[in-house]
Amino acid sequence: MLKYNINMDPATQMAGEQERVPDFLRLGKVPVNYLQQLETDLLEPVVFNEGSGATVDGFCRFTLQPKGFLHSHSKLFVSLTPPSTVSGAMFPANIGVGSVIKKAVLKVGNKVINEISDWDLLHGLKSAHISNENNVERELYTTGRYINHSFIYDEGENEEADTYGLDAGRNLDGTDMKMLPFAKMDGTTAATIAQSPSYAIDLSDLFPFLKVHQLPLYMITEPVNIELTFRPPASNRIVLIPGLGSAAGASFNIDRNELKFCADYIFYGSGDEMARYAEQNKSMSFSFTDHRMISTSVTQASLQSDTVRNIGMASRQVNKVITMLNPPRANEDTLLQGVSAEGSVADQTGGVNDGKVEGLTYNLRYNDKFEFSSNITNSARLFNLLQDSEGVIFVTRDEYNSAGGGLDSAITFEGIDQRAALRGRCFYNATRLTGGRVGTRGIEVHIKMDEVHAAVDTMRQYAEYLRVAQLDGGEFTIYNV
Repeated sequence: MLKYNINMDPATQMAGEQERVPDFLRLGKVPVNYLQQLETDLLEPVVFNEGSGATVDGFCRFTLQPKGFLHSHSKLFVSLTPPSTVSGAMFPANIGVGSVIKKAVLKVGNKVINEISDWDLLHGLKSAHISNENNVERELYTTGRYINHSFIYDEGENEEADTYGLDAGRNLDGTDMKMLPFAKMDGTTAATIAQSPSYAIDLSDLFPFLKVHQLPLYMITEPVNIELTFRPPASNRIVLIPGLGSAAGASFNIDRNELKFCADYIFYGSGDEMARYAEQNKSMSFSFTDHRMISTSVTQASLQSDTVRNIGMASRQVNKVITMLNPPRANEDTLLQGVSAEGSVADQTGGVNDGKVEGLTYNLRYNDKFEFSSNITNSARLFNLLQDSEGVIFVTRDEYNSAGGGLDSAITFEGIDQRAALRGRCFYNATRLTGGRVGTRGIEVHIKMDEVHAAVDTMRQYAEYLRVAQLDGGEFTIYNV
């Protein structure tokens, strides 16, 4: 409590009180310039190769300008040119235009910050975080993703829905859900080709580094490049709408006029603030995550016996391991275009099973011990581990492990059987590691599934691990934690 001295001069008393007031309670000018300027460039690729057929990948490279800070939400614009033999095609429901990208690399000079192989398959899991509302109200227009779940009511019924399915914002046409016209590709005339949709891929979705950092491009003396490997143009990029042309195996080429990188450069202050920041931060450290993909050829028969895969990662700080079982990528007659994680095909009773994945065992072993004291045999527990590792996933029970019902074969989406396309196709598994740095023997994945889709031919693991980038004198040094 403040006490006044009646014999003290009032001005002196007031000065004493001011000294007792904490600085953060004193009102005054804040000596900070909050001015921010944004400059946008539409960059053309310095290298471009379309690829060919169903087996030869495409490639492009963008080189960024050495100015400002790179905004993490800069965009890559992509559009496809449909062949004349098709009058109806669309992008996969779960990843949209992301189906075009096979590999994404962010480089400074000859040093790699992020490198993710089979990026589109990992993007399928990351896209599952998007809510139904955002899918139908935003992603359908910006990225081509439309895996929005909606209840389907019988005619005259508004209280109980027997089934659900994908809803892109159009009314049910009999028993068939429809895509919005602008999202379809039609190659029959020059006019319809010109109307093909152009979508964007967020830069931070391509590279985990940019989820947490903005690159100070003006402080880097080496060239900064974005390198993208494209899926082959035939049988890899789109979903064909049945009955609208005979285009199986036809090439959907990238529209070279639409392929651009929209780079947003941020500048702070109105004077020499940027120069002073660079002078005061000649040495900067960035911690971030990267993903290493390990693939193994498997069959339905091999998964029915104990499968052990050593994915390496020795002496690295690994946060989590993601496991998925994938079919061949080239599959144009399904809503997911092969970008799926295959799960159970347990026997059905009245269209619903008990939620079990028969013969399931799963565990991880590293540092001479198992992550779980006993093997996981319950798919519900696997789903909880997925949620703990990745956050909220908007995947239904039927889509995860073929349980729960709800998907009806009688309700199609653009003529495609939704139940066949989605049921048991989102069986993603992710485990957050608790044992610290991985020892010299690496990580072993133990898995067994008696009943899995026969189309499965590859098991993939994505190991998320920590890395550090050091910026000194304009040059990057990158190393693993």
